[in-house]
Amino acid sequence: MALTYKTITEVLDFGPHITKIILETGRPLTGAKLDPAQFSVYVERTAKPGEEFTWPKFMGERPDDLMQGTRTVESLYVSDENGAPAEDGRCITLCMACLPLAGIGSVIQFDGNFNVFLDVHNVITQTAPIETADGAISGLVFDTDGGNRIVYAEWLETGAFSHPDSDLLYAHYEPAHTAEEKLPLIIWLHGAGEGGHSPLIAAVANKVVNLLSPELQAYFGGRCALLIPQAPTMWMDDGSGEYTKDGHSRYVLALDALIDAYIEARPWIDRSRIYIGGCSNGGFMTMKMLIHTPDRYAAAFPICEALRDDWITDAQIASIAKKPIWMTHAATDDTVPPETHVLPTYKRLKAAGGENVHLSYWDKVVDHTGKYKGPDGAPFEYYGHWSWIYMLNNECRLDFDGSPVTIDGRPVTIVEWLAAQRNA
Repeated sequence: MALTYKTITEVLDFGPHITKIILETGRPLTGAKLDPAQFSVYVERTAKPGEEFTWPKFMGERPDDLMQGTRTVESLYVSDENGAPAEDGRCITLCMACLPLAGIGSVIQFDGNFNVFLDVHNVITQTAPIETADGAISGLVFDTDGGNRIVYAEWLETGAFSHPDSDLLYAHYEPAHTAEEKLPLIIWLHGAGEGGHSPLIAAVANKVVNLLSPELQAYFGGRCALLIPQAPTMWMDDGSGEYTKDGHSRYVLALDALIDAYIEARPWIDRSRIYIGGCSNGGFMTMKMLIHTPDRYAAAFPICEALRDDWITDAQIASIAKKPIWMTHAATDDTVPPETHVLPTYKRLKAAGGENVHLSYWDKVVDHTGKYKGPDGAPFEYYGHWSWIYMLNNECRLDFDGSPVTIDGRPVTIVEWLAAQRNA
C-alpha cells in the first residue's frame, strides 16, 4: 500500500527547492538505524493544469533530467509529522541534495516568459530494511502527496488592485500588532521573470521571503510588514508589451496608486519608515518610483538596477540625491551592464550631494555558504546579474570605495542600515 509523504520547500540562493521529504510510516521508529541508501527518490515535474510549459530556446538544449529523474538523499532522521527530530517519532525525514544547476529539486521553472509553479510528484521507495526496537521494516513505498510547505511563504497572503492603467496582484505580510503600534513596511519589486499572475512567484523565485526571517526581522524590532506587487508583464513594459527604449513604464501610476491605497488602508504602517527596493526590472522600478514620489520613502535599495543612466535627467538626480539609497551590483553583470547603469548614476548622485548614497560593487557573484563548488573546486560562481543574492542574504557591508558603511561610526549591514532610516 502506498503511503503519504509531505515536503518542505526552502527558498535557497538559487530558488525554491524541496529540501526535505517527510515520510509518514504510521508505525513506531524507536531505535531505528537509518542510512540514506535505504531510500530512492524519483521525481516528476509537470506543468499545472491550464498552463503550458515550453523550454525556452535561448537557454540551450533542454537537460534530459530537468522534469524527471532521481534525487540524492544526503541524510535522514526520525521525526514528527512536521519534520522536527523526535526519537520516538513515526516519520522519517529525508534531507535532499540541492544544487544550483540541478533544477529537478525546484518547485518552479522558467517557461520562456516567466517563472511558473509546477506540480511535483515524488515516489519514495524503500530499498533496504530498517531495523527498529520493534523489528525490521521493509517494502515501504510513499507516493501520495500530503502537501508542501514553503518556509516563511506560508505567512504571506495575496490580494488584487484595480487601476485604469493596469490591474495588479500582490503578496503581502502583516505582522501582529495593536491598534496603537506603528510598524515599518518594505516594498519589494520583482525581476522580469517574476511577472505574470501568481504573486507568490514574486516572493519565492528569488530569496525575498528571507526578509521575513527572524534574523532580518530583528532589525525592525521583530515586526516589519512586506508588500510584493506583481506586474502582469514586466516593470520595464512601456505599454507595447516590449522593453522600454526611453525609460518609460506603463505601470508607474498604477503601482503608485496601489502603494498609496495599501498604506491608507493600514493606519498602523509607520509613514516615516516605508522602504522600497528590488532587483533588475525591480531595481529599474525602484528608481522610477523613488523619482516619482521621493517623499514617500525613507530609503531605497535598488539591486542590479536596469534604469539606464542616460534615461535619468539632472533634475531627477537632484530630486533624489539627498534620499538614503544603497545600491548593489556586480562587475560581471552582462544583463544590466554597470558601465551604462549603476556606475554613472551612483557618481551623479554623489556629486549632487548624496551623503547617504552607497554602492556595494562586487567583483562577481559566488557562493558564500561553502556548500557549492565549481568544477575547479572554487566556490560556485552564479550569473553576474544575480547580485540580489548578496542583498537578500544581508551580506552587503562595503561601499564603492571598499570602506564599511557606518551609522554613528559603527559598521552596519544593508538591512541594518535600512531599518535605521527615517523620513523627517
